Amino acid sequence: MPLPHLTDADLEALALAPATIRDALAETLRAQARAHVHSAPKSMLAPKDGRLLLTTLAADDETGILAVKSLVQNPANAARGLPSVGALVTAINAQTGAPIATLDGNWITAARTAALSMLAAQFLARDDAQTVGFLGSGVQASSHLTALAALYPLRSIVIHARSAPTRLLAQAKALGLSASTVDSPRAAISHADIVISAMSRDHAAPDTLDADWLAPGAFASFVDLGHNWARPSFATLDILALDDLTQERAMTPETRLAPLDAFHGDLPALLSGTCPARQSAAQRTGFLFRGPATADLSLTALALKAAGLTPSPS
Repeated sequence: MPLPHLTDADLEALALAPATIRDALAETLRAQARAHVHSAPKSMLAPKDGRLLLTTLAADDETGILAVKSLVQNPANAARGLPSVGALVTAINAQTGAPIATLDGNWITAARTAALSMLAAQFLARDDAQTVGFLGSGVQASSHLTALAALYPLRSIVIHARSAPTRLLAQAKALGLSASTVDSPRAAISHADIVISAMSRDHAAPDTLDADWLAPGAFASFVDLGHNWARPSFATLDILALDDLTQERAMTPETRLAPLDAFHGDLPALLSGTCPARQSAAQRTGFLFRGPATADLSLTALALKAAGLTPSPS
């Protein structure tokens, strides 16, 4: 029998609700706290031609799934008429090693990234958030808008993007939201309740964006690893959370997203209550993350279950 393969279109057709994806991620992190989910730090290669080559690895004893995602990000793909990112997930039985399926990785990457932001927002954003400021208008901006519109009473979005954000504007219109574009990052975020920073590395010069530009009560998700933000400005936030402190400790000081003492906790700590959640409407909060392997595993397991593909008995 050929090994089943789920394309990005197949995964999109599963129509998994943002709240379902977010809650599945939370349950995977709780299983990790019970030592039933195991993961390795993300690995990365950065050849001098500008490519990034990434892998994630995680296994779940409860679902019986081991997921490995391989991803290539190459700016030169645009000249080939290809998306800048290509990824593949391989799922095998975590007990026997028997293959289960392969899955296109782009939808999983977009959906799990939005789910990470939404899980952090559950603790750090205001429930009445109505305005979103987007820095960047690509795949991540689109996946985040889908999730945010399903979970918050949004009324409007403001976009700063390098090129005309035609797709994001059309998506906002279809959702019944007002949308506008601005010429500067500061104008896009200074009045937003929620900020999604999803710019490419060359969109703005490094260290040019300032967290102090955020409005009182704002929540910012630094989807782009915060690479265009001045790291010292994160100290102006009342709460700064990370996705996975264990993974971050494994990084060298030069490759860490910010000094470890800049973070108040991570997603597992938010779930357990050992990291402070938002306490007032005026607090400014942020979520900085590189994407843990557990998130790819969670989305893979959820998609396989929805598609009727489960591990064979051990």
